[in-house]
Amino acid sequence: MILPEGIKGELCDGLKGLSEKHGISIVVIEDVNWNDDLTPWPAVGVFKKAKPFGGKAATFLNKLTHEILPETEKDLGIEHAERTLLGVSLSGLFAVWAAFNTDAFANIISISGSLWYDGFVEWMKEQRPSPQLRKVCLLLGEKEKNAKEKRMATVEERSLAVADILKAKSQAAVSFELVEGTHFSPIMPRLELALSI
Repeated sequence: MILPEGIKGELCDGLKGLSEKHGISIVVIEDVNWNDDLTPWPAVGVFKKAKPFGGKAATFLNKLTHEILPETEKDLGIEHAERTLLGVSLSGLFAVWAAFNTDAFANIISISGSLWYDGFVEWMKEQRPSPQLRKVCLLLGEKEKNAKEKRMATVEERSLAVADILKAKSQAAVSFELVEGTHFSPIMPRLELALSI
């Protein structure tokens, strides 16, 4: 899981419960440069005076797959793991993008993914996802399309387009669901739902 800084603390106990309930190991990836490491190419920021997005996802994905995952699985004593990459907001965008750039993950979960990102849907139309992909779950708050920022307000329409592209281009079971709430809030019910689908 790659989670926004502001919600990681409140999830500690909840994540332990989810891990036990589903019989899985949950690893939260930290020390991520949110606007740079999780974006596939540079783009202008979404709000006035916001710094631009750095577009360094390829570098971070390389670190994730060649350093973080092997070291973590070795520490946990796990071999031949079935990996799920779960992201929220920009890391939800990164998770979907990663499905087209690595065979490391069998499952992708994008919660309130920033799938409005400039040029992302158009890019997906020209790419092929990993043949290892088994399941993709996209969850979006029903109120997210009401965002005041114009690009972000296209998130529902673009998330539906992403789901359609994945259904057409992969053998994965792809689900898209609108859930109660705003941008990744409330988070725990969404994590629970995503892990149950």
